[in-house]
Amino acid sequence: MATVAIIGRPNVGKSTLFNRMVGRRKALVHNQPGVTRDLNYEEVEAEGKRFLLVDTGGIEGATSDQLHALVQEQAEMAIENSDLVLFLVDSQEGILPVEKELAIKLKRHNKKIILVVNKIDDIKHKLKESEFYSLGIEPLLSISAEHGLGIEELTEEIAKNIEERVSQKDDENSIKVAIVGKPNVGKSSVLNRIIGKKRALVSDIPGTTRDPVDERLEIEGKSFKFIDTAGIRKKSKTQKGAEVLSVILARKALENCDVALHIVDASNIPTHQDAYIAGIIANSQKAAIILLNKWDKIKTEKDAKETILLYKEKFSFIPYLPMLQVSARSGRGFTNIFKKIESVYQSYKFKIPTSELNKVLNSIVRSVPPPAVSGKEFKIKYGTQVSDSPPRFILFTNCEEGPPENYVRFLKNRFYEHFQIEGTPLILKFRKK
Repeated sequence: MATVAIIGRPNVGKSTLFNRMVGRRKALVHNQPGVTRDLNYEEVEAEGKRFLLVDTGGIEGATSDQLHALVQEQAEMAIENSDLVLFLVDSQEGILPVEKELAIKLKRHNKKIILVVNKIDDIKHKLKESEFYSLGIEPLLSISAEHGLGIEELTEEIAKNIEERVSQKDDENSIKVAIVGKPNVGKSSVLNRIIGKKRALVSDIPGTTRDPVDERLEIEGKSFKFIDTAGIRKKSKTQKGAEVLSVILARKALENCDVALHIVDASNIPTHQDAYIAGIIANSQKAAIILLNKWDKIKTEKDAKETILLYKEKFSFIPYLPMLQVSARSGRGFTNIFKKIESVYQSYKFKIPTSELNKVLNSIVRSVPPPAVSGKEFKIKYGTQVSDSPPRFILFTNCEEGPPENYVRFLKNRFYEHFQIEGTPLILKFRKK
């Protein structure tokens, strides 16, 4: 997907516009300037084209306040990583000096820009539109984010200025693998070790990788396409700034991959950011493997057991993901990676005939019948697979409601065991028949 960033000084209506385009109240809106501290991002569609919309904190110019400096850094990184910028200004306040500076900065980035004049709520505000042409940015569109005026025209203009990424034909037969993880866990080192050459820049500085890196490999007749999603094109001055952009890049990479390699630093305890990215993988419904990198720093058997336990607890909400202990520095564990990728990919593409599925399902249900639902006996009559990537099943029952969540987990676990599936979510839906 293309990335579209909403940029402007504080309190011009960036979050209001973001909510209007997303179609729900996701970003916090307040009259007090500077309420938006972190980046908000959501997938949006315009004229049939999907893109990632990013709401940024307000840019105020030079500041000694560390929090404001971080907010502005994140906004500048969003500009750097965007395909199109919506430069939002306030018709009621006119052009301020910081906006003249921002206009110059945006033009230096050589990005596609749409100048969006907000708060055009009546005809007298419309008359103020012309002064904004002095910023030297076109096209210029007038809107009222609060009242929804001009939004349709804006989405049409966005669609004209973004390109849809079309997968190459040679990708169709490749297993597409996204390398994701928080900054400085060794993503680029893992890629270099996998492909056997120094393809990606490696440094201890978070956010070193400047551009997304793709690499294709043929291993024993199998084709793999690897994507290093460290891709922050601008070095971050702070760890927080790099982490925020890593989330956006992970989301974009996961959209078209088959398997994700979630890289974590085994020499440190798991963090909220590790779990957050794992949650993005879970929500994307993609196959994945957790790589416990820097395993060479684990010196004792006791430390190894404690580390594995810590990460299993942190990722307990995605128990189906296998873990591999690897070291990009020494090469430990890398001989197993391709086999494991192929294994979880086959699980991701798993298909089973209806007759075989029901033999297994009947055996499971006979051994442990489902509990009653709302005082009524709950029966699973039969099931069928409706799609793969990941495997999705519909189980037909005698009730409008589905069984309790613990029984759903029980069914999934038995499916994983019986069909020897790993690394992919299983989607179970229940329908009254």
